[in-house]
Amino acid sequence: MMPDPSMSAWEPELRPRQTLWQRLDHGARRLLPSVFIALIIIFFSAPLTIPGSAELLPALVMATIFFWSFWRPSGMPGIAVFLLGLFMDLVGFTPLGVSAFILLLVHGVAFYARFGLMRLNFLLVWGVFGLVAIAACLLQWGLACLFRLDLLDIAPALFEALLAIGVYPLLSAMFSWVLHRMDEKEDP
Repeated sequence: MMPDPSMSAWEPELRPRQTLWQRLDHGARRLLPSVFIALIIIFFSAPLTIPGSAELLPALVMATIFFWSFWRPSGMPGIAVFLLGLFMDLVGFTPLGVSAFILLLVHGVAFYARFGLMRLNFLLVWGVFGLVAIAACLLQWGLACLFRLDLLDIAPALFEALLAIGVYPLLSAMFSWVLHRMDEKEDP
């Protein structure tokens, strides 16, 4: 597109302005993954008697962050991942910053792996997520051992990794549907 010769270099190009509702709609779509994770953290941190909720919470959060960082990074910015990790640490009574650090690593791997894996089939992406989940859970276990200065049982970490790997296809299908609906709404 050629610049308009009648406009000076200092005048910005005029674009159609969005209405308030369009801006709110766009902002709500961008916040949807973060709000979903925040609600999941609140739900699983409530004093409910859900078996395996301590392992299910990080699995759901990790799978959600991986999906949105991989397929729609604008919906899962790094600052949101950091704040959600801190929130998870605060409600879970874990050392402050551990979840934020691990979730930022998951976010970073998903964000940078997306360029090489975008055109591959679901099974390969799921396999990459499986490796990331195992590494993240082992890192979390290693940090817990370091903080306690004791060798803890590795079984809960492996269970959490298997849970994350197992829940990813279901969350991926649900989020793919949501992503498709959001894209339909954006295209007039």
